[in-house]
Amino acid sequence: MLKKIGGIVFFLLIMAVGFLIWTSPGKTKPIRGTNGQPLPRSIAKLEAVTINGTTQWLLMRGADSTKPVLLFLHGGPGLPEASLLVGHELEEKFVVVNWDQRGAGKSYDGTVFDSTFRVSTFVNDAVAVSQWLTKRFRQPRIYLMAHSWGTFLGILTVQKQPELFSAYFSISQIANQLEAEQISYNWVLAEARRRGERRQVNRLLRQGPPPYPADAWLDYLMWQRELVAAYGGGMYRANFYPLFIRSILLFNEYTVLDKIYYGFGAMKSVRYLWPAVVATDLYKTAPALKVPYYLFQGIHDYQTPYVTARRYFDQVRSPRKRLFSFSNSAHSPIFEEPEHFHRCLDSALADVQSMNR
Repeated sequence: MLKKIGGIVFFLLIMAVGFLIWTSPGKTKPIRGTNGQPLPRSIAKLEAVTINGTTQWLLMRGADSTKPVLLFLHGGPGLPEASLLVGHELEEKFVVVNWDQRGAGKSYDGTVFDSTFRVSTFVNDAVAVSQWLTKRFRQPRIYLMAHSWGTFLGILTVQKQPELFSAYFSISQIANQLEAEQISYNWVLAEARRRGERRQVNRLLRQGPPPYPADAWLDYLMWQRELVAAYGGGMYRANFYPLFIRSILLFNEYTVLDKIYYGFGAMKSVRYLWPAVVATDLYKTAPALKVPYYLFQGIHDYQTPYVTARRYFDQVRSPRKRLFSFSNSAHSPIFEEPEHFHRCLDSALADVQSMNR
């Protein structure tokens, strides 16, 4: 009986490995029309480019390569989201460029995690990628869209080089992340008490509220974010992690090695960058932007809480700004309320175009 069980387990393991290899060709599929053929003006390309001395990967996809370019800054740090965006409706409106940032996803390279792996380096990388895209697609300006950690990077990038961007679309804005972490801690503690989860209450009380030493943030975030997700502060009506992990495992654009390295890149990126994120107050660092600013924020978000993001939106100066609130979303309204998100995005685009008339 043990031999039979062992044989079944071995067979299932081989099947799982085979399935992982089959779903990991490291290539992107063409964008096809209703006739099944690739659209004649479409673009679907994975490309490795040299950015400030390092190899970084761009996934460029759009139904029409002459449409405006939209650079997407993923969250994390170190958590590319292209696996959730391939085939997304954004590809109808833009040439969507998913950039695996330095050390993350396909851009993983263990040698980059050194003294240069800091926020200012990422800002310089984002500027360089944006400049590369303006030349590649012969467009004087591009659109910038960011999520979570990407919103922190996006604000600093737009502030540094505003002439590169037509508008900035921010999803779940980081503003003062130390304040946000304190709100998140208090909310999780209150939720654990309300649910009668004494073990989690005791763990949180032993931990104590933020701030923490630089070397303690990664460990805290790994278990605290699990509670945020479980209580509906990450994705309001579901748990984001199973959805996200499944999307990575099935992502054709990553090789098996890319998928193995994905977690290493995420943990190292947080370890190196998060202390600087929580030490920065964008209310003071970036009080004004020179591009139109559009914020898409879920009211149930307890990773980058609504109250903190809303306060930054209210205070920041911009030539044009609008807030789009999502009543059935937490940290990812682009995925939680996709139809409402696209209506809001269309409204923002119309607003930008009205400024240029």
